[in-house]
Amino acid sequence: MTQQSNSIIEALNEQQKAAVLENGCNLLIIAGAGSGKTKTLTHKIAYILDSGLAKPFQIMALTFTNKAANEMKERIVKLVGSDANQMWIGTFHSIALRLLRNEGYRYVIYDTKDQENLLKEVLKQLNIDPKKFTPKKILSAISSYKLNLIKPDQLPVDSIYEKTLKKIYKTYEEKLESSEAVDFDNIIIKTIELLEENPQVREKYAQRFKYIFIDEYQDTNYPQYLFVKLLHNKNNIVCAVGDEDQSIYSFRGAQIENILRFDKEYENCKIIKLEKNYRSAIEILNIANKLIAKNTKRNKKNLYSEKNGGNISIINLPTDTDEAYFVAEKILKLSKQGENLNEIAVLYRTNRQSRAIEEALIKYAIPYQIIGSHRFLERKEIKDILAYLRLLINKKDDISFLRAIGSHPRGIGAKFIEKIKQEAKNRELSLFETSKLLIEENKLSNRQKNALNDFLSIFETIDTTQRVDKIIDEIAQKSGYKNYLEQNSDFDRMGNVEELKNAGNLENLDDFLESLSLLDYSNDLEKGSEHVKLMTIHAAKGLEFNTVFIVGVEEGLFPNGNLKIDENDIEEERRLFYVAITRAKTNLFISHASARKINNAYQGCMPSRFLKEIDVKQKTKDIKRGDRVLHKLFGEGVVLSKDNDMLSINFNGSIKKVLVRDFNLTVI
Repeated sequence: MTQQSNSIIEALNEQQKAAVLENGCNLLIIAGAGSGKTKTLTHKIAYILDSGLAKPFQIMALTFTNKAANEMKERIVKLVGSDANQMWIGTFHSIALRLLRNEGYRYVIYDTKDQENLLKEVLKQLNIDPKKFTPKKILSAISSYKLNLIKPDQLPVDSIYEKTLKKIYKTYEEKLESSEAVDFDNIIIKTIELLEENPQVREKYAQRFKYIFIDEYQDTNYPQYLFVKLLHNKNNIVCAVGDEDQSIYSFRGAQIENILRFDKEYENCKIIKLEKNYRSAIEILNIANKLIAKNTKRNKKNLYSEKNGGNISIINLPTDTDEAYFVAEKILKLSKQGENLNEIAVLYRTNRQSRAIEEALIKYAIPYQIIGSHRFLERKEIKDILAYLRLLINKKDDISFLRAIGSHPRGIGAKFIEKIKQEAKNRELSLFETSKLLIEENKLSNRQKNALNDFLSIFETIDTTQRVDKIIDEIAQKSGYKNYLEQNSDFDRMGNVEELKNAGNLENLDDFLESLSLLDYSNDLEKGSEHVKLMTIHAAKGLEFNTVFIVGVEEGLFPNGNLKIDENDIEEERRLFYVAITRAKTNLFISHASARKINNAYQGCMPSRFLKEIDVKQKTKDIKRGDRVLHKLFGEGVVLSKDNDMLSINFNGSIKKVLVRDFNLTVI
């Protein structure tokens, strides 16, 4: 072993070192959360290069993101020098494309917009109504077929819908082929076909690449699994790194079975587990281990840590509003104690849950940043509905007119809208007023007239004096917006529209819009460098924070009630909760509400089954003797004692008994 090789492995723990030194057989590295997966993988590749076991051009490493690929390459270059740039390191798609081009295949790559445009051509050619077969929904179906390598001719035709779908899929593929183009799914499929149909090409790459590495192997789908399998022979070695306990992307086609059966798929295989966690305190890992042990589809392991002092609280709040304000108050307190806001994250199961949290953070002037999505009031569907509402009470609001009329396809194209804008400018009238005149003056084609009249009639048939939630329902229905979202299977966006009905004062439309405008995020809050991070648990994978809040841990929400809730679904939801827990380094707050507002009415909630599985004593509010508190009725006070759920508080000389979960009570 060279001096350089010694330096490569000397900073590793025993499990990591074993993984780096085992280079004579196929290898599965089960890397638990926070166990130094990337460090182990990059040091292993560096060790192979430095030891002369392979040249840089004989190494292929497959990742899921360009960021991960670049980080891997940079780390290896730092360890062994610039020769490492000759390695094939990249995403599955970029490596597959590189292989195809290496063999003389030059395809144009169609992005999502290109695919939608192509599909519109297909529907037009086949004379199929795009309202019944929406491009987004069809593309989703085609992608699902491709994830299972199902070709058009293999589709069932037991119904008219299936026959039509088969015809669309087949024509879509023919048009791609004639244009010498590929969509993202086809990049890997074309590579698989090349390797399957040309044994000499397959053998060439199997001989060339002595070592093939796959990162995050638990997230691979069937085509990705097959791509690697085709590149393997008995002369090269495949090393997969991953953690089945963090397999949370089945909705994208990921197959947990790929990692579970790896040692059966690849002969002469060894499994090494990385169980030492460098992120979380042992108290947090203990509940994570207890939770995930309930799953059956896994390689058994037990994460441990040398860190102590983890704080875990499970809090039951009366309502989701109380939950949001508990989070904001606790963050404010942590901040005053010196916690960096960048080290605090609020995690939730669905995007719609951010609304209440955002509202509480804004009221407490706490800067926040949403990862992987937009702030609630900035989401397209919310801005669309708000445009309809604003136009209802102010027909001269041209900005809202343009937003509403263009919110979804309704037979009113860009050229027609430009015509209305020009007419409005010439007449010095609003777009709404101009549109009415154009209809009355009979200056439009029948198609234009009918489409524009349908749009304008929305605002003349809705009673603006009724409750705002009823108005939102009518707008979504009469405008066709609800049907549009449902046809495109945009259930998350429809859920956000439903959540809008839980915001603001619903008794009066003017008051409702005014209350939302007051929630506009202050520019002053944007200027600081510190922001609390808000995100779904899926978006949090791979991240870590000193303090983590997991909110809404209730049956029907987590595990999610939209799932079939069979055992496979429950195991994936449990893995998702495990991922959430293991994002925390020191402080972990898990909360659930006894009632949650749905369609502006409170509905009772049950704690998630997962809370019983982690077996941590629940708290109502984290209040202790000596804390300063604020009560909406009694003012400021100091906690004298705590007896179970009852507090004794001194309010300026007056001693009061107050329940811990009293929603009028705030820790200051």
